[in-house]
Amino acid sequence: MTAPPKPPSVHELSYGQCAGWNCVWCGTKLTIGAVSAGIAEGYSGAHDLSVEVFACPDHANGPDRKGDQR
Repeated sequence: MTAPPKPPSVHELSYGQCAGWNCVWCGTKLTIGAVSAGIAEGYSGAHDLSVEVFACPDHANGPDRKGDQR
């Protein structure tokens, strides 16, 4: 069994994706069934901007094989 891929950096995500409103992989609005996708890491100087991000049920195990990243 392969571990899900690491989420992108916070610098690559939209505000909605960082806030947990949108799927970290496809950007669709999250309602029922969202699952944790891990921690999107990022820094601005000494400030840690890392946040927990979420995925829609379709991308619970990471982006699909078509390369859908956002």
